[in-house]
Amino acid sequence: MKPFLLSILAVFLLFVPNAAAHTLLESTNPEDGSTVTTELQTISLTYSGKIEEGSIFKVLASDGTEMAIDSTTVKDGVLTGQLSAPLPNDTYKVEWNSISQDGHPLTGAFSFTVDVPVAEAVEETEVTEEPVVEPTTQATDTVDEEKSSSTPLLIVGVILIVLILVSIFTLTKRKKTK
Repeated sequence: MKPFLLSILAVFLLFVPNAAAHTLLESTNPEDGSTVTTELQTISLTYSGKIEEGSIFKVLASDGTEMAIDSTTVKDGVLTGQLSAPLPNDTYKVEWNSISQDGHPLTGAFSFTVDVPVAEAVEETEVTEEPVVEPTTQATDTVDEEKSSSTPLLIVGVILIVLILVSIFTLTKRKKTK
């Protein structure tokens, strides 16, 4: 009777939701695939939870040149980098490596284009514009991470099913021999 009860308990454990939720990249500024038309000197990545110090990113120009980042800060799940100078017009790729609060490594990349209009000769009055704040959107690189984190759960589920079937087979065989 004991193996039967253990088998039932194992079946219930299969249907427990995954409690080990990992931190994911929620949004970026500038957003993935966007075109920035104002000077850009700050890049930020917003995560669904807290991340650890040591989380970093690098900004690569279209020719592979790494752009200088003066400083990075981590605060309340936001990784922010301050660039040495505004980015010149080009297409950029941001490659990021972060550490979630539970120690899980996170990696990914996103890209954007800088297309700031070239300043023309200004006449007597100078017009100043407020910088346009680009809206943030969900990054697409975290989808693969979510799929890969369910693989161990699937393996454990298959092992539990096999154990249940063996227990049931053993119980049935014992009852027939009595």
